[in-house]
Amino acid sequence: MTGGWLIGLILLSMAWLFFLLGLAVNVQAAWRAKPEGRAPSGLGFAPGVVGSLAVFFTIPALARYGFEVPWPWLWILLPLVLDPYCLGGLLIRALQRR
Repeated sequence: MTGGWLIGLILLSMAWLFFLLGLAVNVQAAWRAKPEGRAPSGLGFAPGVVGSLAVFFTIPALARYGFEVPWPWLWILLPLVLDPYCLGGLLIRALQRR
């Protein structure tokens, strides 16, 4: 393993960890939200975007080892939908108002 591959592996694992921990923080902030408004989260939409980028760079790495990922765009958009301060939060609020 060359130095560039090692740095890439470290950055990719840090992106996954930031997404998972940031998602936990955002979900906890969304659960503590009052009915009339949203509780502020210091991270905002960053965990969803970082998670989406982590999936985007993980799929080619998996393909290099022979793993074929079905529907790659679904997996790339999934972190944005899971994060309550990204698309997921917009969908939940739109459904709650009806």
